[in-house]
Amino acid sequence: MVTGLAAVQAENIVLATFDGTAGTTHMWREQNDPVMGGKSSGTFTTVSGGAIFDGLVEDVPFLHAPGFIKASTTDMKPFPDISSCTNIELKVKSTENFSGYRFSFGTAKAPGGKFFASGYKSNFAAPVGNFGMVSIPLKNFTDFWDDATGDPIKTCMDSEIYCPDKKTLTNLQTMSIWAEGVKGKVHLEIKSIQALGCTAQTLRALSAGRLCPAIPSSAKACPARNISDEQFEPVCITREINAELQQRRCMGGQHAPYYQDSQGVFRCACCGAPLWKPSLQFDQLPADNWPWPSFHSPPINGTDGLPNVCHRGPGYGITNRNATMDLGLGGKGEVGCARCGVHLGDFFDTQDLGVDHYCINGVCMAPPGGKLGDVCAPTQDPGSSMVVV
Repeated sequence: MVTGLAAVQAENIVLATFDGTAGTTHMWREQNDPVMGGKSSGTFTTVSGGAIFDGLVEDVPFLHAPGFIKASTTDMKPFPDISSCTNIELKVKSTENFSGYRFSFGTAKAPGGKFFASGYKSNFAAPVGNFGMVSIPLKNFTDFWDDATGDPIKTCMDSEIYCPDKKTLTNLQTMSIWAEGVKGKVHLEIKSIQALGCTAQTLRALSAGRLCPAIPSSAKACPARNISDEQFEPVCITREINAELQQRRCMGGQHAPYYQDSQGVFRCACCGAPLWKPSLQFDQLPADNWPWPSFHSPPINGTDGLPNVCHRGPGYGITNRNATMDLGLGGKGEVGCARCGVHLGDFFDTQDLGVDHYCINGVCMAPPGGKLGDVCAPTQDPGSSMVVV
């Protein structure tokens, strides 16, 4: 049997932000070209949830060629394992048409490589004028590059010995943004850096063992103060009712998709954290057999790079309501919001109950396009049936 986790869609892992988020906010230091009277100069500052890399790349007089400026992380915080990922993505914009931007990570040195060249480096082209996502395949990086120009000498395509190795990808140790080998003015704004195409095994390892928050004591403890649905508190907070009435909330038809991604995402009704994209709606069992909003892995990640859903195990919230350790993606049993602790539903991974199946109470979620305080509305009469999940 192919399990849901083996078939899970790829997801992203956040490496760096500039908004104060623990785990992804790093200390950065700018360095000017120190070689043989280099005159290049720059600054690196953080402002309003982003960073600005600003300066001027000048010729090194002795070499009659452009030097460099760079900004690097210096705090030695460990980075998450990205060994199962495929790309590095930067959200950036440049105000100058500068063609010498590079990105590097790690400290590896290639066999026979240049003396001052360490780490894996790749060129990238930054969008000018507006923020855009720049995706760099990991196979574009090499540790055999010219320490005078920053240009690659031998690439990952030439030989796998120059490709990023597993040791480095398990913990990048450091990251750097460069302006190098091209004379000119530099102004690059950076919002975030993340790894793309990461498999579920990596994401599960990241979330497993973190501390999941306790369930709120009452609906009044939720940031959403105006939830009027009478089922919200007994289902999502106190758990006096194990599951909502079978009212097919957010499920207006007989088959998924009930919403499209263009309409937004499903969010936690208590705090508004994004939970699932509509494209991951579950549709393995007939609607009549499973009349709750349901989804596949993976949930949406938060700004810390970890899923916004915690797996807290069978029966959580009935007796144990305290903060508890996350079992990680794939952990069977109760699931809740990783940001506020509210109960959401259960995770199943069997043929009879559904493979890779998040079964979620619609009253605990806001629908795509909904505002804080909304919950998924019933689409049929409840009848007299109450089902325990």
